[in-house]
Amino acid sequence: MSSYLKLALWLGFFYLIYTNFIGDESGCKRYASDFSCSYVEKKANYDVYYWRNVSNGDEKDEKYIGSAVGLTQCKDLAISHANFIHERWSERSYICMLVKDGKNLEKHRLLY
Repeated sequence: MSSYLKLALWLGFFYLIYTNFIGDESGCKRYASDFSCSYVEKKANYDVYYWRNVSNGDEKDEKYIGSAVGLTQCKDLAISHANFIHERWSERSYICMLVKDGKNLEKHRLLY
């Protein structure tokens, strides 16, 4: 086997390991995500939605309130919005929509 073929096989092997176990799209069980936990929590771009009067269950109360990078920033934006509209905070009142390449992909909330 030529050295170029061996090199190509090793590079292919390391690429598969990186993309499936280490990289941004390696998956995260905690968030049931196709992306790595680090990406979901700290790097991903999110559209942030706030659901006013969440206990009423009316989906028409959902409103886009801004964009954030990472789940902490997403939650902080939602808490600030709740304070701004003088509404009692609820963990169920917000959702972070992961946006990548102009597509809405996954919905998340900060879990810790």
